[in-house]
Amino acid sequence: MKKKGLMATVLLLCLAMLALAGCGGSDSGGATTTPGSSNAPAQTPEGRDRIVRICASFPLQTDPAIGSNSIESAVQFNLYDALVFTGIDGTVIPHVATEWEMSEDGLTYTFKIRNDIKFHDGSLLDAHDVAFSMNRLLAIGQGFSYLWTPYVSEAVATDDYTVEMHLKQTFGPFVSTLVRMAVVNEELVMANLGEGSYGEFGDYGTNYLLTHDAGSGPYMMTEMNTNESMTAVKFDDYWLGWSGNNPETLKVLAVNDTATIRTMMANQELEITDEWQAEESLLALSNIEGITVPRIYSGALVDLEMNTKKEPTDDVHYRKALAYLFDYETAITQIYPGTKQAVGPVSASYEGHDDILYQYYFDIEKAKEELALSKYADTYQDYEIDIVWMSAVPDEEKLSLLLQQACAQVGITLNILKTPYTTATADAANIATTAHITIMYPSDSYGEAGSVLNLRYHSATTGTFQQFEWLQDPQIDAMIDASLSELDKEARLEMYKEIQARLVELCPTIWVLEWAESRAYQSGYLYWPEAEQALAGGTNAPIMGRAVYLRTMEFLE
Repeated sequence: MKKKGLMATVLLLCLAMLALAGCGGSDSGGATTTPGSSNAPAQTPEGRDRIVRICASFPLQTDPAIGSNSIESAVQFNLYDALVFTGIDGTVIPHVATEWEMSEDGLTYTFKIRNDIKFHDGSLLDAHDVAFSMNRLLAIGQGFSYLWTPYVSEAVATDDYTVEMHLKQTFGPFVSTLVRMAVVNEELVMANLGEGSYGEFGDYGTNYLLTHDAGSGPYMMTEMNTNESMTAVKFDDYWLGWSGNNPETLKVLAVNDTATIRTMMANQELEITDEWQAEESLLALSNIEGITVPRIYSGALVDLEMNTKKEPTDDVHYRKALAYLFDYETAITQIYPGTKQAVGPVSASYEGHDDILYQYYFDIEKAKEELALSKYADTYQDYEIDIVWMSAVPDEEKLSLLLQQACAQVGITLNILKTPYTTATADAANIATTAHITIMYPSDSYGEAGSVLNLRYHSATTGTFQQFEWLQDPQIDAMIDASLSELDKEARLEMYKEIQARLVELCPTIWVLEWAESRAYQSGYLYWPEAEQALAGGTNAPIMGRAVYLRTMEFLE
């Protein structure tokens, strides 16, 4: 890193003042795991209820045809089963489907379904439920349906335990995407239809599934208040069985206040925090005996997404100047200590990531060179640009201050705007209301780079919270479409790398760092395999929500 003395001094003073105000950066300088003997298992109180309470943002949509954010994904993994699942390392493994085969032309997939899976009402899951679930997703067109609507025409049960998926065009990573295709109980959904716009299917059971589940997963919902909490209990007849000390109850709570969370953790009234706690809060929690803070890498990056259709960030050289004005080293050592700088637009967790891409770095002189090449070379100081950070994530303000200080050194005025997440996502609906820069932490749906590239940079996602860049580049669209259609996996992974290189040249985003889900949890009495894997330096299932899977958690004796 070059020429950063003044920059680092100003930033550290700013962060120190923020810390005194209660929203500043951590001074730990390292990973926020509990030091020394405080990680030793605490005595589990006699008669403790085996309950795992997790705090999260609400409202909560658990219907697998509707919900798609991080906590909704996690809850779906616990309430429902999918055709395939992922091991802790991200490997795709059989689940509801025991085996499958693809037709020679790549347009028909045939799945054999297990015959011993019970839904929570005791009825058996079969191929008709699988076909119904896919067709329901395609009809509703929300949630994770974007994975299949361009490719799948219909699903058909050819007998009770065989289902065919008919595709409109080839889709190389199709099987990997099916980790998101949760199977719902057709009979239960059809018995609870409301009025709606889906013809004979009414509302397709969407109103019913606001407060109920129709799954076969390891946990079954018993109570839902969409603005406050969700409760689910262990399904004793779960087909994969139980070890004996697994959690009996899952409770998701709408608790976001840092002080309240800290008190609840200290009193053992909360087992796992959300992933949005500031570094100083995580450090404080890690210093409580029996609490540990692992860094679980699940495929997310910290991105500063630049609006490529709004002056002056519509100019590639202006965007590159901003990329050179960001101090990555301070971000990974002071704001998110223990993390590493991102290499391009795809996390290293995904297959097809290119780890030899060009990395932008902090360099004031390089930024000035790029500004001189831009079409705003003589006028860029006349523009004010905005950066938006989410009000629920205090560390984003520090990232904004970091960029603001550097911009000031070259005469760029950067305004910092604190915005609720719901407002920011609504603003993404059109170019004019989308800020010049928006800070986001995108993760993705399945374990190939194509998942990230398609969702983040294809023109089909503009106007949604998935893409604040408004890239709309026909060449990128064509490259993404071609890669996803490729059936040969090795060829497909190489095509992903070509797309990543082109994106680095276009620089629509400042790719800051590989972001870890840093959640404090009660390691003194709760065994969490994904957390242990992270603490040991291993790879976790790199898709959103998968790490919070209660069936493999256990309470310590």
